Amino acid sequence: MKTYNLKKGLTLLMASVLLFSCTQFDDLTDDPNKATSVPPSMLLSEVLSVVNNVGGEGPWSDAQRDNQFWVISFDYYGNQDYNWSAINSYRYKTLANVIAMEKEAKGLDNQDKYEALAKFFKAYFYDYMTKRVGDIPLSESLKADANPAITQPKYDSQQDIYTAILDLLEASNDQITAAKAQVGTSGILGDFFFNGDLDKWQRTINSFHLRVLINLSKKNSELNVASKFNAIISNPSKYPLLRGIEDNMVRNFADEQGNRYELNPSNYGFNRNRNIMGATYLNLLKNNNDPRIYIVADPAAFYFKANDPKNLNAYIGAKTGDDQGQMQTDSDAGKYSYPNESRYYSNFKGEPYIQIGYSEQEFTIAEAINRGWVTGGDAESHYLNGIKASMQFYGVKQADIDTFLLNTNVVYKGNNGTGLNQILTQKYIAFFNNSGRESYFNYRRTGVPTFDIGSANNNGAKIPLRWKYPVSEFENNTANVKAALSSQFGGSDDINAAMWLIK
Repeated sequence: MKTYNLKKGLTLLMASVLLFSCTQFDDLTDDPNKATSVPPSMLLSEVLSVVNNVGGEGPWSDAQRDNQFWVISFDYYGNQDYNWSAINSYRYKTLANVIAMEKEAKGLDNQDKYEALAKFFKAYFYDYMTKRVGDIPLSESLKADANPAITQPKYDSQQDIYTAILDLLEASNDQITAAKAQVGTSGILGDFFFNGDLDKWQRTINSFHLRVLINLSKKNSELNVASKFNAIISNPSKYPLLRGIEDNMVRNFADEQGNRYELNPSNYGFNRNRNIMGATYLNLLKNNNDPRIYIVADPAAFYFKANDPKNLNAYIGAKTGDDQGQMQTDSDAGKYSYPNESRYYSNFKGEPYIQIGYSEQEFTIAEAINRGWVTGGDAESHYLNGIKASMQFYGVKQADIDTFLLNTNVVYKGNNGTGLNQILTQKYIAFFNNSGRESYFNYRRTGVPTFDIGSANNNGAKIPLRWKYPVSEFENNTANVKAALSSQFGGSDDINAAMWLIK
């Protein structure tokens, strides 16, 4: 057995004492198995997962029912109620991850690519929140760790919020241009939307920029919206845009847990007879003999004739405002059209869910030209591009597209009120079960198309204009949320009150 060397032991002990006396206590208590920093790529994936989930506003969701694309006939499973309550939550937790991503990217040789996306996500989530409720915290938000800490942030006016959003989108485009000069078009890890393709991200960001600007159509004088829109359209080298449906920002579904398309073979027996095509949407297709009707809907069995399979009279949608009791009776009798069985129930992949898409972009540009915002633009060509892109998404044959575009009701009527109505109507059709509540927001802004209102809506014959503030704000930020209500809506958290954006 070895003899213990006292001198050596004392030397090691002294070294240990000196070592630990120079080490911070917090460092000593760190768990070596717990990460103290997170790669920006991992934080990006977390942020994108929130974007990908679209806040419960995906295909055949309650949001798409509010958009009047479909209705529900069985009151046991839901209703057509427009008596909205509070928004489920804000998006500040996700914004905190965006800020963390920025922080973790500091010091990287190519930090511009993450910082550019961070600016876009800030714009995206602040827009998401403010257009649902009105004023929200921005300038004092996410400062609970600041010195001094701000745990009860003030609410900024919606005008100031959109000023900040537009500045963020402008800066995002500039910075992603710098990032492309550094690393080329690829190089973002953690990106499952575009596999790191900076060029596609830049096009998406600028397309979203146009969405924000068109949603500010009532605020041209306050924010110089037309000039900002024209600056983007007139300088494609600085502001590249989506080129076709291949550039769409989409969520893809698959036969895997948590990522199956909403309608699929496993729930056919559960919801087939209660998901009914909405009349607001379906009638627009019928009125123009639109070939998309045969792709998205099945004919009502009661009216179907085998010797006339494309008889439009057999395509019957239910009205959003109708009583569910009678609706259920008629549904059981086969008097309504259901979603196309072969398209929506044959597999778990369904169809890609468009979040920001080329068709929307083209209708947005057409509207801006119709309104006189763009110098030298051709509204008709962008209007036609939007229709073609939507039909291509559904796989409509080129011959049928060509025939449809010759329809008298579809031929563009010019840069006037009739032409604007055509653009907005076709934009609504292209939004079918895609892009969250954008079809509702466009209706709220323009009144096109006419939404159905009836007894089942349960909101005094009105389509609401906003959601109430989260309950948590009244519990944790009482004074500031009440001040926001006072300055906007006379103190009432009224779902039928108009926010600054749409006044």
